[in-house]
Amino acid sequence: MEIGERTLFKLVETINRHLPEKRKSLKALLEMDSPEIRGRDGIDYYIEREELEFIACYVDEFEQDRFMIPIILEMASIGGEYVIYVRDRRHAEFIEKAFGFDRYVDNIMMLYSYEMQRIRKKLKTTSQVMFRP
Repeated sequence: MEIGERTLFKLVETINRHLPEKRKSLKALLEMDSPEIRGRDGIDYYIEREELEFIACYVDEFEQDRFMIPIILEMASIGGEYVIYVRDRRHAEFIEKAFGFDRYVDNIMMLYSYEMQRIRKKLKTTSQVMFRP
C-alpha cells in the first residue's frame, strides 16, 4: 500500500468515527426513555423518538427487533460522482416503502445524492452517512 493510500484510509477512518460502536434494534430504542447510541468516538448520540415512530410505521412489529438503528447510507465516489449504497436488506425495504426509491444494483439499493438528502432531512438522527474511499 502506498503512503498516499494509507493516509486516505486513515482520513476515512477519522471521518467515520461518528458511526456506532454497536447498533441497537428499533424495538429496543422505542422502549428506552431517552434513546441513544454510542459512537466509536465515545459520544452518546440522542435519537429522536419521532423518527423511530416514523420508521416503526413501515416496519412490521415482528421485524422491529431485527431492524437495527442507525440506517447506514454508504457514500462512495464512482467516476467523479457520488452514489449512496444501502446494503442492509431491511433498511432498503424500509426506504423503498417510506420514500419510494427502488433502484437496485446486484441486490443492493443505490441512491443518488439528491435522494439521500430527502432521507437525511426526515431521519437526521436515525440515519448516518458512512464514507468509502
